[in-house]
Parts: sequence; structure tokens; C-alpha cells
Amino acid sequence: MDWRLKALAFRVLDLPGGAHAHYFLQRHVTRNWPRRAATLKALENIARRVTDDYARHVGGTPSSVLEIGAGRDLAVPLALRKLGVADVITSDVDRLARLDLIRHAAAQIVAGKVELDSWEALQRFGIIYRAPHYVTEADAKVDCSCSNEVLEHVPPDQLVRLLAGLRAVTTGITTHSIDYSDHYARSDGSLSRFNFLKYDDAQWRPFNSGRQYVNRLRHSDYVRMFREAGFTILEESSVPGEPTAEVIRNVAPQFRKYEPADLFALKGRIIAR
Repeated sequence: MDWRLKALAFRVLDLPGGAHAHYFLQRHVTRNWPRRAATLKALENIARRVTDDYARHVGGTPSSVLEIGAGRDLAVPLALRKLGVADVITSDVDRLARLDLIRHAAAQIVAGKVELDSWEALQRFGIIYRAPHYVTEADAKVDCSCSNEVLEHVPPDQLVRLLAGLRAVTTGITTHSIDYSDHYARSDGSLSRFNFLKYDDAQWRPFNSGRQYVNRLRHSDYVRMFREAGFTILEESSVPGEPTAEVIRNVAPQFRKYEPADLFALKGRIIAR
């Protein structure tokens, strides 16, 4: 699908009723929900990476984890419980989770039969779902906080507040995986994964709708923002990409201050205390 058409579709889905229409399309047209077994297995591995990070830098298994960006089926929180995390809090700015999708994920992730027929049952199982919710200093303390390909969707001013909240509530480590690529390239194979770097903010705004918003921050920006929030970086890394010659020739002026390795990173990870 041409990325410009997809951008237009996302703008239409920002209208009232768009959230329900978006889910209907994902479930019955693109069939992204419920998740396939291979996708759920990959999310289990992401949860294991969180507990491995904690074991490496703190020791043992965290007793409590806060996940940012819960999504629809809470697959990562379910996997964290399977890995021995006693209490998982999962937070989202929109209430997207659905009990039928959670039950589907639990059937494949959690060993043994688990009755999750209500939000109260989910809480008794050890998962607290908070949405809509913004993390603040008033939230309960946790051993570990994490996110997976979520921070790139947070506007910079909100990201400053989110990191301040995480700094206040995280007693151990915070660990995050971030996707720095143009998300439209996921469905348009003709598109460079760095296409969006050709546009300045004003030019990009019509394509940057609420349901496909990306902040276009680069790896160095995140490292700086974590440090400014009061974190000590324990590990940070990025995965290099290969921009096309056309993208390199047409990088927007606002991005020319970055070193090429930073500008053309596809993904990154940050672990901080």
C-alpha cells in the first residue's frame, strides 16, 4: 500500500469513532489480531530480555515491573508473570486492551489454565492494567520499568515528563527498545526505512497522524534525554541501517547536525539506572 494513502487513512481514523474502525480493520481485514503464535513467542523473548537485563545489572528476578505501552493483548506482562515477576503494572495513554485478546495470548503464553474473564481476575493474577494513564511521581515504586518500540511514539515534551516519572518510580533499572525507522516502510516495500528524514517538521506534519505518530528523535537524543532526566546509562547501543543514495542527498536541514551512524540507526536499546 502506498504510504501516502496509508497516511491519509490514519488521518481519517483520527476522527470520532476511528479507534473502533481501526480495530475492526486490524482484526477483520489485515488480521493482525489475535496475534499469531510466532509473534507471541517473539514477545515472550522480549519479556525475557527485560528479566535478563535486570539479572545482569541488579541480580535475581524483579518482583515488580512497570511496562509502558500495554497494547491490546498484554502479551509482555503475561510473559513477565510466567517468568516469575510477582506484580506487573502495565500503563497506556489509551485504553486499548481487550479481555478476549488477553485470554488468547494467555492460552499460548501462560502454563496451565488461567481464568481471565474480568479485569478483577487479571489483577488477582498479578497484572494491573492502567489506561488511560500517564506515569507520574505519585505512582507506586517498581523494581524495573520497560518498554518495547513505544518511546518513538511519544511527543518530545511528553517524553520528558514520562522519563521524569520513570526516574521517580524505578528503584532498579529501566530498559527500553526503540524503533528509529520510518514506520510506513513496514507496509510499503518501495519505501526507504529512512524516508521520513527527507522532510522537515512542517512538511512531515500531514503524514504524522495520531495513530501513526513518530517523534523522529535519533539515538543520541534519547541518550541525552535519559541523562537529563537523572538516569545513569548502563548500556546503550544502536543498529545501523543502509540509507539509499536518494535519502542521503535529500536529508532535511534539521537532521544534518547528526553524525551518519546516529542519523541512520534503525533501532536502539537503552538500559539505565
